[in-house]
Amino acid sequence: MNSELPPRFAPLPVRLRPCLGESANSYIRRLARANHLKPSFLHCYLCGPPQWFGKPLLENLATAAGHPPEVLERALADANALGGTNRSRRRLPRKDPFSWRRGLAHRIAQEALKGAQIRTLAKRYNLRCWDVRFALEIPRLTTTETGPLTDPITGELADLIESMVSRKLNGRQIWTELMDHHDYLVTYDSIRHYIRYARSRTARARERAVRTPTGQSPVDTQ
Repeated sequence: MNSELPPRFAPLPVRLRPCLGESANSYIRRLARANHLKPSFLHCYLCGPPQWFGKPLLENLATAAGHPPEVLERALADANALGGTNRSRRRLPRKDPFSWRRGLAHRIAQEALKGAQIRTLAKRYNLRCWDVRFALEIPRLTTTETGPLTDPITGELADLIESMVSRKLNGRQIWTELMDHHDYLVTYDSIRHYIRYARSRTARARERAVRTPTGQSPVDTQ
């Protein structure tokens, strides 16, 4: 009798390639929807206890996606922030060898995602292996420089979250609803921070309203 337990993670039926510069949260959401799963469920399943709402291990995500970890590491902008990797930081050239050849860098990255090895790409384009590695890092570097990988909680997103707070939803429920029914990319920690801020701000506003006589502005009472 075989007493070994089956592996916890297995490739999902529908496989999607990650987009260059995409965040892990965005990729998990696309992967879940393609396989008719709730994004919040897949995210929590990949993370596991006790950090259900944190960041999944790169190896777990790679197994579920049906791609080698190296493919996700090359494509996902925040791959280095995912747990479970003890890979040393890559050494890159001091100067950008693709400053005037962004099209070539993009083509190299696309071929790498399809399985081409670094040595093969270096020979094909008459480049050093370091230069090829730099081309694979460009999506991550440029994404980090041009903006955050999550949406700031302002404007319409802030109004949406505040409406959920008014409905007595807690941080986990808000994160789940945003993950499953909206297109915003927000971390659980940022939601928790905003809820604390929003509640303290509301409490201060109520306190001022109680202290201020009706029909009189706070300035008039000073």
